[in-house]
Amino acid sequence: MDASEPDIKFFNSKPGNSSQNVEPTVEEPSPHRRMPQYSPESLYYDMSGEKYLLIFNHFKYQCTRYFRFKTPKPRNGTDQDVKVLKGLFSSLGFKVLTYNDYTHDQIIRTIGTISKQDHSLTSCLAVAIMTHGDKNGELFAADRPYQLKDITNMFEGGDASLVNKPKIFFIQACRGELADPGRTIQFDGDEDNTLHVPTHIDFLVACSTVEDHISWRDIGGSWFFQELCEVIRTHHEQMDLLHMLTLVTRNVALGHSSNVPKDAKFDKKKQTPETRFTLTKLLRFSTY
Repeated sequence: MDASEPDIKFFNSKPGNSSQNVEPTVEEPSPHRRMPQYSPESLYYDMSGEKYLLIFNHFKYQCTRYFRFKTPKPRNGTDQDVKVLKGLFSSLGFKVLTYNDYTHDQIIRTIGTISKQDHSLTSCLAVAIMTHGDKNGELFAADRPYQLKDITNMFEGGDASLVNKPKIFFIQACRGELADPGRTIQFDGDEDNTLHVPTHIDFLVACSTVEDHISWRDIGGSWFFQELCEVIRTHHEQMDLLHMLTLVTRNVALGHSSNVPKDAKFDKKKQTPETRFTLTKLLRFSTY
Protein backbone atom coordinates (compact mmCIF):
# COMPACT_ATOMS: atom_id res chain seq x y z
CA MET A 1 0.00 0.00 0.00
CA ASP A 2 1.07 3.67 -0.36
CA ALA A 3 2.57 5.30 2.69
CA SER A 4 -0.51 7.44 3.37
CA GLU A 5 -4.20 6.88 2.78
CA PRO A 6 -7.35 8.80 3.65
CA ASP A 7 -10.29 7.69 5.79
CA ILE A 8 -12.74 8.38 3.00
CA LYS A 9 -15.41 6.40 1.20
CA PHE A 10 -14.70 5.60 -2.43
CA PHE A 11 -17.96 6.45 -4.15
CA ASN A 12 -20.03 9.59 -4.61
CA SER A 13 -22.81 10.52 -2.24
CA LYS A 14 -25.95 12.52 -2.83
CA PRO A 15 -25.68 16.13 -1.71
CA GLY A 16 -27.75 16.98 1.30
CA ASN A 17 -30.61 19.44 1.15
CA SER A 18 -29.96 22.83 2.67
CA SER A 19 -32.55 24.45 4.87
CA GLN A 20 -33.41 28.11 5.25
CA ASN A 21 -31.92 30.00 8.13
CA VAL A 22 -34.52 31.29 10.56
CA GLU A 23 -33.75 34.47 12.46
CA PRO A 24 -34.61 33.96 16.15
CA THR A 25 -36.50 36.53 18.16
CA VAL A 26 -34.32 38.33 20.69
CA GLU A 27 -35.98 38.78 24.06
CA GLU A 28 -35.26 41.41 26.68
CA PRO A 29 -32.70 40.41 29.33
CA SER A 30 -34.21 38.76 32.37
CA PRO A 31 -34.36 41.05 35.40
CA HIS A 32 -33.44 38.03 37.54
CA ARG A 33 -30.27 37.21 35.63
CA ARG A 34 -27.39 36.37 37.95
CA MET A 35 -23.94 35.23 36.94
CA PRO A 36 -22.55 32.34 39.01
CA GLN A 37 -19.57 33.02 41.23
CA TYR A 38 -16.46 30.84 40.90
CA SER A 39 -13.62 29.82 43.07
CA PRO A 40 -10.39 29.01 41.17
CA GLU A 41 -10.81 25.27 41.71
CA SER A 42 -14.44 25.28 40.54
CA LEU A 43 -13.26 26.30 37.07
CA TYR A 44 -12.13 22.70 36.53
CA TYR A 45 -14.21 19.53 36.17
CA ASP A 46 -13.92 17.12 39.08
CA MET A 47 -12.01 14.19 37.58
CA SER A 48 -11.65 12.22 40.81
CA GLY A 49 -14.46 9.77 39.97
CA GLU A 50 -14.65 6.92 37.49
CA LYS A 51 -13.55 7.71 33.95
CA TYR A 52 -14.36 5.74 30.80
CA LEU A 53 -13.04 5.63 27.25
CA LEU A 54 -15.20 3.81 24.70
CA ILE A 55 -13.30 2.94 21.51
CA PHE A 56 -15.32 2.12 18.39
CA ASN A 57 -12.64 0.85 16.03
CA HIS A 58 -13.35 -0.08 12.41
CA PHE A 59 -10.89 -2.02 10.29
CA LYS A 60 -13.14 -3.91 7.87
CA TYR A 61 -16.63 -3.34 6.50
CA GLN A 62 -19.49 -5.30 5.02
CA CYS A 63 -20.86 -5.22 1.48
CA THR A 64 -24.40 -3.91 1.93
CA ARG A 65 -26.98 -1.87 0.06
CA TYR A 66 -26.17 1.10 2.29
CA PHE A 67 -22.70 1.12 0.72
CA ARG A 68 -24.22 0.52 -2.73
CA PHE A 69 -22.83 -3.01 -2.58
CA LYS A 70 -19.28 -1.66 -2.65
CA THR A 71 -17.24 -2.69 0.37
CA PRO A 72 -15.29 0.26 1.87
CA LYS A 73 -11.55 -0.33 2.02
CA PRO A 74 -10.01 -1.78 5.20
CA ARG A 75 -8.41 0.81 7.47
CA ASN A 76 -4.82 -0.38 7.72
CA GLY A 77 -2.97 1.00 10.74
CA THR A 78 -6.05 1.56 12.90
CA ASP A 79 -4.80 -1.09 15.35
CA GLN A 80 -1.90 1.23 16.14
CA ASP A 81 -4.34 3.95 17.17
CA VAL A 82 -6.17 1.52 19.43
CA LYS A 83 -2.90 0.44 21.02
CA VAL A 84 -1.69 3.96 21.80
CA LEU A 85 -5.11 5.12 23.04
CA LYS A 86 -5.54 2.16 25.37
CA GLY A 87 -2.06 2.59 26.80
CA LEU A 88 -2.39 6.32 27.35
CA PHE A 89 -5.89 6.48 28.80
CA SER A 90 -5.35 3.43 31.00
CA SER A 91 -2.34 5.21 32.51
CA LEU A 92 -4.58 8.23 33.16
CA GLY A 93 -7.00 6.14 35.19
CA PHE A 94 -9.63 5.52 32.51
CA LYS A 95 -11.41 2.21 32.13
CA VAL A 96 -11.07 1.46 28.41
CA LEU A 97 -13.71 -0.54 26.54
CA THR A 98 -13.00 -1.49 22.91
CA TYR A 99 -15.61 -2.42 20.30
CA ASN A 100 -14.24 -3.67 16.98
CA ASP A 101 -16.11 -3.54 13.66
CA TYR A 102 -19.51 -2.99 15.27
CA THR A 103 -22.60 -2.72 13.09
CA HIS A 104 -24.92 0.27 13.32
CA ASP A 105 -27.38 -1.57 15.55
CA GLN A 106 -24.59 -2.72 17.86
CA ILE A 107 -23.26 0.82 18.19
CA ILE A 108 -26.68 2.27 18.94
CA ARG A 109 -27.51 -0.44 21.47
CA THR A 110 -24.15 -0.05 23.21
CA ILE A 111 -24.36 3.75 23.45
CA GLY A 112 -28.02 3.58 24.45
CA THR A 113 -27.27 1.20 27.30
CA ILE A 114 -24.32 3.22 28.57
CA SER A 115 -26.13 6.57 28.34
CA LYS A 116 -29.02 5.27 30.48
CA GLN A 117 -26.84 3.84 33.24
CA ASP A 118 -26.42 5.53 36.60
CA HIS A 119 -23.29 7.67 36.30
CA SER A 120 -23.35 9.15 39.79
CA LEU A 121 -19.78 7.93 40.35
CA THR A 122 -18.58 8.88 36.85
CA SER A 123 -16.52 12.03 36.34
CA CYS A 124 -15.83 11.82 32.58
CA LEU A 125 -17.05 9.82 29.60
CA ALA A 126 -14.87 9.80 26.46
CA VAL A 127 -15.64 8.18 23.10
CA ALA A 128 -13.08 7.55 20.34
CA ILE A 129 -14.39 6.65 16.87
CA MET A 130 -12.04 5.46 14.14
CA THR A 131 -13.71 4.88 10.81
CA HIS A 132 -14.41 6.13 7.30
CA GLY A 133 -16.63 9.20 7.06
CA ASP A 134 -18.12 11.84 4.83
CA LYS A 135 -19.72 15.29 4.93
CA ASN A 136 -22.17 16.54 7.53
CA GLY A 137 -21.05 14.30 10.37
CA GLU A 138 -21.53 11.00 8.55
CA LEU A 139 -19.59 8.07 10.02
CA PHE A 140 -19.41 4.45 8.92
CA ALA A 141 -20.48 1.53 11.03
CA ALA A 142 -19.46 -1.89 9.71
CA ASP A 143 -22.68 -2.15 7.69
CA ARG A 144 -23.97 1.38 7.04
CA PRO A 145 -23.40 5.11 7.53
CA TYR A 146 -24.81 6.96 10.53
CA GLN A 147 -24.64 10.44 12.03
CA LEU A 148 -22.43 11.49 14.92
CA LYS A 149 -25.42 13.34 16.34
CA ASP A 150 -27.22 9.98 16.70
CA ILE A 151 -24.71 9.25 19.46
CA THR A 152 -24.44 12.70 21.03
CA ASN A 153 -28.24 12.96 21.17
CA MET A 154 -28.41 9.81 23.29
CA PHE A 155 -26.02 11.30 25.82
CA GLU A 156 -27.97 14.56 25.83
CA GLY A 157 -31.13 12.63 26.68
CA GLY A 158 -29.40 10.07 28.89
CA ASP A 159 -29.47 9.59 32.63
CA ALA A 160 -29.61 12.79 34.68
CA SER A 161 -26.39 11.76 36.44
CA LEU A 162 -24.50 12.74 33.24
CA VAL A 163 -25.56 16.39 33.49
CA ASN A 164 -22.66 18.81 34.09
CA LYS A 165 -20.11 16.07 33.42
CA PRO A 166 -17.80 16.18 30.38
CA LYS A 167 -18.65 14.01 27.39
CA ILE A 168 -15.62 13.95 25.10
CA PHE A 169 -15.53 12.67 21.51
CA PHE A 170 -12.39 12.06 19.45
CA ILE A 171 -13.22 11.37 15.80
CA GLN A 172 -10.74 9.96 13.26
CA ALA A 173 -12.67 10.03 9.97
CA CYS A 174 -12.89 11.93 6.73
CA ARG A 175 -15.46 14.72 6.50
CA GLY A 176 -15.52 14.99 2.71
CA GLU A 177 -13.41 14.28 -0.34
CA LEU A 178 -11.24 17.40 -0.62
CA ALA A 179 -7.50 17.06 -0.15
CA ASP A 180 -5.85 20.17 1.31
CA PRO A 181 -2.82 21.20 -0.77
CA GLY A 182 -1.69 23.65 1.88
CA ARG A 183 0.03 26.98 1.29
CA THR A 184 3.62 28.09 1.48
CA ILE A 185 4.41 31.07 3.67
CA GLN A 186 7.55 32.84 4.79
CA PHE A 187 8.05 34.27 8.27
CA ASP A 188 10.10 37.36 9.28
CA GLY A 189 13.00 36.55 11.60
CA ASP A 190 -22.18 31.95 44.28
CA GLU A 191 -24.05 30.29 47.51
CA ASP A 192 -26.99 28.99 45.47
CA ASN A 193 -26.20 25.39 44.48
CA THR A 194 -28.88 25.12 41.79
CA LEU A 195 -28.34 26.07 38.19
CA HIS A 196 -30.61 25.84 35.13
CA VAL A 197 -28.45 24.58 32.30
CA PRO A 198 -29.13 23.96 28.59
CA THR A 199 -29.17 20.47 27.12
CA HIS A 200 -26.15 20.85 24.88
CA ILE A 201 -23.47 21.89 27.36
CA ASP A 202 -20.44 19.92 28.55
CA PHE A 203 -19.66 18.30 25.20
CA LEU A 204 -16.44 18.37 23.25
CA VAL A 205 -15.96 16.92 19.77
CA ALA A 206 -12.43 16.83 18.39
CA CYS A 207 -12.40 15.87 14.71
CA SER A 208 -9.30 14.81 12.85
CA THR A 209 -10.01 17.18 9.97
CA VAL A 210 -12.16 20.13 8.94
CA GLU A 211 -15.49 19.80 7.13
CA ASP A 212 -15.35 18.63 3.47
CA HIS A 213 -11.78 17.31 3.78
CA ILE A 214 -10.19 13.90 4.04
CA SER A 215 -8.24 12.58 7.01
CA TRP A 216 -4.93 10.75 6.75
CA ARG A 217 -3.64 7.48 8.18
CA ASP A 218 -0.70 5.16 7.44
CA ILE A 219 0.54 1.83 8.74
CA GLY A 220 1.74 3.53 11.92
CA GLY A 221 -1.74 4.86 12.69
CA SER A 222 -3.57 8.11 12.00
CA TRP A 223 -1.86 11.48 12.20
CA PHE A 224 -4.56 12.73 14.54
CA PHE A 225 -4.61 9.98 17.16
CA GLN A 226 -0.86 9.52 17.21
CA GLU A 227 -0.30 13.25 17.81
CA LEU A 228 -3.22 13.43 20.27
CA CYS A 229 -1.80 10.69 22.46
CA GLU A 230 1.73 12.06 22.30
CA VAL A 231 0.61 15.56 23.30
CA ILE A 232 -1.57 14.31 26.18
CA ARG A 233 1.20 12.00 27.39
CA THR A 234 3.74 14.84 27.34
CA HIS A 235 1.66 17.76 28.63
CA HIS A 236 -1.26 16.42 30.74
CA GLU A 237 0.45 17.47 33.96
CA GLN A 238 0.80 21.10 32.82
CA MET A 239 -2.14 21.77 30.48
CA ASP A 240 -5.89 21.36 30.27
CA LEU A 241 -7.46 19.52 27.33
CA LEU A 242 -8.25 22.59 25.22
CA HIS A 243 -4.66 23.80 25.35
CA MET A 244 -3.44 20.32 24.44
CA LEU A 245 -5.83 20.12 21.49
CA THR A 246 -4.36 23.40 20.24
CA LEU A 247 -0.97 21.72 20.18
CA VAL A 248 -2.44 18.70 18.40
CA THR A 249 -3.81 20.97 15.68
CA ARG A 250 -0.42 22.64 15.33
CA ASN A 251 1.50 19.35 15.20
CA VAL A 252 -0.78 17.76 12.61
CA ALA A 253 -1.07 20.89 10.47
CA LEU A 254 2.63 21.78 10.42
CA GLY A 255 4.29 18.41 10.95
CA HIS A 256 2.61 16.11 8.45
CA SER A 257 2.21 15.83 4.68
CA SER A 258 0.82 12.88 2.75
CA ASN A 259 3.17 10.61 0.84
CA VAL A 260 1.40 9.09 -2.16
CA PRO A 261 3.94 9.62 -4.97
CA LYS A 262 1.99 7.44 -7.40
CA ASP A 263 -1.10 9.67 -7.23
CA ALA A 264 -0.59 13.44 -7.51
CA LYS A 265 -4.18 14.02 -6.36
CA PHE A 266 -3.28 12.74 -2.89
CA ASP A 267 0.47 13.44 -2.68
CA LYS A 268 1.93 16.16 -0.44
CA LYS A 269 -1.45 17.07 1.06
CA LYS A 270 -2.10 18.60 4.46
CA GLN A 271 -4.64 18.15 7.27
CA THR A 272 -6.10 20.40 9.97
CA PRO A 273 -7.92 18.97 13.02
CA GLU A 274 -10.91 20.91 14.33
CA THR A 275 -12.45 21.03 17.78
CA ARG A 276 -15.86 22.30 18.81
CA PHE A 277 -17.06 22.33 22.38
CA THR A 278 -19.66 23.49 24.86
CA LEU A 279 -17.62 22.75 27.97
CA THR A 280 -18.49 24.95 30.93
CA LYS A 281 -15.28 24.20 32.81
CA LEU A 282 -11.69 23.37 31.98
CA LEU A 283 -10.76 19.70 31.83
CA ARG A 284 -7.44 18.39 33.03
CA PHE A 285 -6.30 14.81 33.38
CA SER A 286 -3.92 15.49 36.23
CA THR A 287 -4.52 17.20 39.59
CA TYR A 288 -1.66 19.70 39.42
